[in-house]
Amino acid sequence: MKKIKSFQAVLFDADGTLYDSTMLHFEAYRKVIQELCNFDFSEKLFFDEVIGNYKKPPQIMMELGIPCDKDEFYVRKRKYYQEIAAKKLQPTQGLIPFLEILQKHKIPCGIVSGASSNSLEDSLNILKISHYFDQKITFEDCPQQQKPNPFPYEIALKKMNINPAETLAFEDTKSGIESAQAASIFCIGINNTTNTSRELQKVAIIIQNYDDLKYQIGKGLTLELI
Repeated sequence: MKKIKSFQAVLFDADGTLYDSTMLHFEAYRKVIQELCNFDFSEKLFFDEVIGNYKKPPQIMMELGIPCDKDEFYVRKRKYYQEIAAKKLQPTQGLIPFLEILQKHKIPCGIVSGASSNSLEDSLNILKISHYFDQKITFEDCPQQQKPNPFPYEIALKKMNINPAETLAFEDTKSGIESAQAASIFCIGINNTTNTSRELQKVAIIIQNYDDLKYQIGKGLTLELI
């Protein structure tokens, strides 16, 4: 027999969940660091330190003993990312119709991301989806307490005045899932090009995209749990 679960609010991680910008950021990082530092910023360094440890590239360069002008880095990086993303960034399949339905039925939506506010807004504006979200939690809101700490999700719950027991989260990383679940939020995992099903093993539902969701809208969002 199918089980069902209802939610009154939805929270989304950004990169890998709303869209897949990971390698676009890497492309921009690599280009700037080559220009400013004459250093080949490798994919391994990117995934180990930027993705894995939430370190910013100028910090990584300084730790390697390579001077890096932080202000100039971010000016150039933002410009390059905007240029790259304008050509390549796409929403996750089925996302926009799903957001339109949630908005139509007045189900509040928020973003809980480890990205900087500028980076997040650049991506949302390129895709023209910023208006779907009532609240956006970014790196600046909790620089010392990033995922897997529950604090980013707890901030979102407080700012949106929503109950964790009635909130659904979408995540694509082990740390994101642990963060949401530690905040007592039911989490769905999204399997994409930069993760593995092993990283998503702690969730009850794994989808490839939003077209895979089985749900109904009534007094909230009701999901079918297999």
